[in-house]
Amino acid sequence: MKKNYINPTIEIHKMATTKMLMGSITEVGDDLNVIISSDPEMEDATDAVSREDDFDWTSFIIIFVFSLFGLNMSAQTAVTVEPAGPPADGKKHTMTLYLKDVNSTQISYNVVDLEHVTYLEGVGMKVYLKNSTTSIDYLYSQITKIDYVPDNNINANWTKVGESMWTNYPEAWRLEYPQVSYNNLSPTKDGAETKNQIIVKSTNDFGITYSLEWDNSKIANRWTCYQLHAGNTMSSVKRNDDFKADSEVAISSELADYSNSGFSRGHLCPSADRLCSKDQNKQTFFLTNMQPQYQSHNGGLWSRLEDEVRQFATDNSKTNATCDTLYVVKAATITDKVTINNTETDGVYYNDGHTAYQLCNNRLLIPKYFYMALLHYNKETDTYQALAFWTDHISTTQSVANLGDYAISIDELEQRTGIDFFCNLPDDIENEVESSLDLNFWHLTKTNQ
Repeated sequence: MKKNYINPTIEIHKMATTKMLMGSITEVGDDLNVIISSDPEMEDATDAVSREDDFDWTSFIIIFVFSLFGLNMSAQTAVTVEPAGPPADGKKHTMTLYLKDVNSTQISYNVVDLEHVTYLEGVGMKVYLKNSTTSIDYLYSQITKIDYVPDNNINANWTKVGESMWTNYPEAWRLEYPQVSYNNLSPTKDGAETKNQIIVKSTNDFGITYSLEWDNSKIANRWTCYQLHAGNTMSSVKRNDDFKADSEVAISSELADYSNSGFSRGHLCPSADRLCSKDQNKQTFFLTNMQPQYQSHNGGLWSRLEDEVRQFATDNSKTNATCDTLYVVKAATITDKVTINNTETDGVYYNDGHTAYQLCNNRLLIPKYFYMALLHYNKETDTYQALAFWTDHISTTQSVANLGDYAISIDELEQRTGIDFFCNLPDDIENEVESSLDLNFWHLTKTNQ
């Protein structure tokens, strides 16, 4: 039986054990397998340590085992799958069964309408809808294929990259991810000298630290993205300060590139956002998580904006709603040109009389602009708000008195950069939140208003 992929947020119940996990169905003969990814679910992030200790997250495979029609549900051969409310990955999922009958009948269920599904070894599955005490039963002998697919999201990463995404870039469904450079990606560093790579840094205790897209041809970070929530915003360790090249990419920047250059090694995912553990903090010092910055910008306006972002995630008085998860993208312009107010301008500095050079020690591009994209999620109301900050990268001190002056909408940020942010949101939600600039929600104002 052919199996496609599934990647909704689900709960796995095996006897008395309950875990919040991610799943992916792979084609492995006639057995239905669920591969568990490395990231704990955000709603349960406060007990991530104890949950991570239970599993080898990088290789653990749960083989769904089955027992149908009258078998005791406490038997060890029964595994029940429950959707954990609306999928936290932002996707609208359906489960479609293709039946072996003369009409090739297809039966579809919206994942959010399912109470749970019980799979039973070698026999079949029992589908329970919400508010129903009886099951709808299917024998595997009746089924040709089971599809678990997202729908109606034309710009999502899984749509653009295709099924290879689940093998090569299994975290790219996450809401903090911008649209990846799907036409120019390499899943490994071998032969990637002219390609981009997606790099994911993580720890056993706290899941994903951050993800990034690295452009080997430019020796530059395209973006770094990550999440802030109650499970990863505690401060338990001090700053590490161990800056180093990144062996995961084909061509990493080096410490020598910054030596005597006049530019700081400017974090994108900052050290102060990852103080849960020594290992986690240490990962923020890979040079792939850096852009060359004037120290006046790095220690001034950029640092003040980073502090504001942390407060958005941890201080409920900073916004008009509780923040359960703040999805963050930070980056700088590395393209030759950007478009601001319908006018094309340089995206990097050139050595044609500007105050900076095109190359830092003949290796690193110097961006003319830095920016942040933020997506705020309130679980109680199941609502999102979005905001972007855009800054000039200059060598002189910039005002931090009114951060609202640097705020723009996500739509405007996309027009300037050509990058599709928060593409994995359902399209209707994405269109609404990215077009809005609700400064009142973020407790910001502009001085000219």
